[in-house]
Amino acid sequence: MNGLSAQLLAIDFSHLADKIFPRDHVIEIGWFVVNGSVFSGFVVVVLLLLAALILRLTIIRHWKTTPTGGQMFLEWLVSFFDKSADEMTEEYSGMMGPYTLGAAAYICCGVLIELIGLRPAIADLGACFALALCSFLFIHTLGFARKKARRLLHFVNPINIITDLAVPVSMTFRLFGSILSGMVIMEMIYIIAEELWIFILPAVLPAVLTPLFTLFHALIQSYVFASLTLTFVQEAIEIPPKKPKKPKKDKVKIRAAASGQTPAN
Repeated sequence: MNGLSAQLLAIDFSHLADKIFPRDHVIEIGWFVVNGSVFSGFVVVVLLLLAALILRLTIIRHWKTTPTGGQMFLEWLVSFFDKSADEMTEEYSGMMGPYTLGAAAYICCGVLIELIGLRPAIADLGACFALALCSFLFIHTLGFARKKARRLLHFVNPINIITDLAVPVSMTFRLFGSILSGMVIMEMIYIIAEELWIFILPAVLPAVLTPLFTLFHALIQSYVFASLTLTFVQEAIEIPPKKPKKPKKDKVKIRAAASGQTPAN
């Protein structure tokens, strides 16, 4: 046990920062620079478009009354996001359902692409900010579409302005921080597995933990981002209930009681 502790303390993590934030770029032509995350983002977009085209030409084109496994999975996936959007955004579900599905698919595939050796597409602050900015635009666009000019009353309170401006910032750094922390953990596992020569630990530990951790991380971050977007949209389009007006008869009785007279029926 003491030997294992000594080995762990002797591990050098000084090159961890270079693996998390590599300085080399995939493409660098003068001022035109493309880092690994941007390149992975383009790869993810191409893969998603190809997947959509294949689904359109296979499963959707040959839609069956008795569903196959692929058709059942596709129905479940679309219904999940459609029902979530319908419950929280009501008549705007036709817009928010596809958007949250697309954003979740991009985040999920952008994290899973790490399994083929590419840098995660979401491990870039710009990509996280772009997703948060899209959600921010949906929030206020649908808020004005639902409430019209009454939406301006929301900005009378300066606290509401600060809170709204904090939404894209918090969503950006929450997503970026989550992806970055996952990368740090996995890189530390790789370094520890390389340094500790215990039986077949260097070969087994990364092979087992990497797919499980990456898949879990991709699914949970996709779900959280979609849920936060729908929640903020729901708050923006929510119309507060009107206060019930008291009947005039009650006002007459109150005035009569104050003057000591008996109200006429």
